[in-house]
Amino acid sequence: MSISSLSDLQALPTWSTRKTEVVCSQVIDETHNVKTFQFIAPEATLFHFIPGQFVGIQVEIEGQRHNRSYTIASSPSRPHSIELTIKKEDGGAVSPWIHENIKVGSSIELRGPAGRFNCFDIQSDKALLISAGSGITPMMSMARYWSDVEPAKDVQFLNWVRSVNDIIFRREMALIDHRNTSFQFEVICTQPGLGENWLGRRGRINSTVLQDMVPDLLSREVFCCGPEGFMEQVKACLSELGFDMSNYHDESFDPGGKKKAKLQQLKNEAKEPEIAEVNKPTIFTVKLTRSNKQFDISSEEFLLQKLESEGVSMDSSCRVGNCGACIVKKIDGETTTENESGLASDDKKAQFILTCTTQVKSDISLDL
Repeated sequence: MSISSLSDLQALPTWSTRKTEVVCSQVIDETHNVKTFQFIAPEATLFHFIPGQFVGIQVEIEGQRHNRSYTIASSPSRPHSIELTIKKEDGGAVSPWIHENIKVGSSIELRGPAGRFNCFDIQSDKALLISAGSGITPMMSMARYWSDVEPAKDVQFLNWVRSVNDIIFRREMALIDHRNTSFQFEVICTQPGLGENWLGRRGRINSTVLQDMVPDLLSREVFCCGPEGFMEQVKACLSELGFDMSNYHDESFDPGGKKKAKLQQLKNEAKEPEIAEVNKPTIFTVKLTRSNKQFDISSEEFLLQKLESEGVSMDSSCRVGNCGACIVKKIDGETTTENESGLASDDKKAQFILTCTTQVKSDISLDL
């Protein structure tokens, strides 16, 4: 659909399905290992989402399907395209493939948007954004949105990076800082190179530095995203300074289920031999009513991982119970779920479950 009039613009469809095909319209080199991929719909479409949300993608690499979640870096105030800023992870399976294979004109399918971490549900006059590494992406979406829609909002943005070469969005953030008098952006380098002419702050986060940079910290709403260890440090610093943690909000992903696998390993290692024998995993049967398929599952396995291993095509994204992408209706049987924050109350009443964080406690049947 070509746009040549106001009526054409007003008639544009909106992004309203769980799966949307998009085409790469631009690839931007942000740093030596970070690229921004801009996507548009084949037919002009408005992308509606909330700053802080993410999308899921599924790619096939050497015959194997991989699901990943990526936070949207663009702002819903510019709805004609959507941007994902992706770091190439050394040794990773998906991000190197994306960097090497997604070009202008490439098509990909997005699932979402999803995620409860956002700046719409939490109202505040003063915000503090804290990020590290690629955790800057949801913060960038918020910063871009506020710059466009609420330019007078009091926003302070602290971004920790390893070196000068790792600063993502450096020029754009400097421009937003320059154009909005109530917006302050500061980069802190933890390990600037010897040859880098860095005159800004250095070092890791600690309570003294945080209090110095944000004197009115206690009156701000804090949004944080970064590696798990970094966010734990941030929370420790805030607690030490007497910050009301009900005003703290963060986001983290566990795309490969590594955290769950580690927790399960620690549980198993902590069991005494005789207890482990008593709590020996039980084998149950999972029946898929629509596909007329069934398979066995251990009481210690997570349902999503087992479904995938059995070749069942499943939507998934965050894999920790936050997004709701892997929702399935349970017809009968007993299950237990570690986290179902991505499940609406009406869905719970209707016996829907999130397979990524669900384990079975009896034979079950699913509407699949």
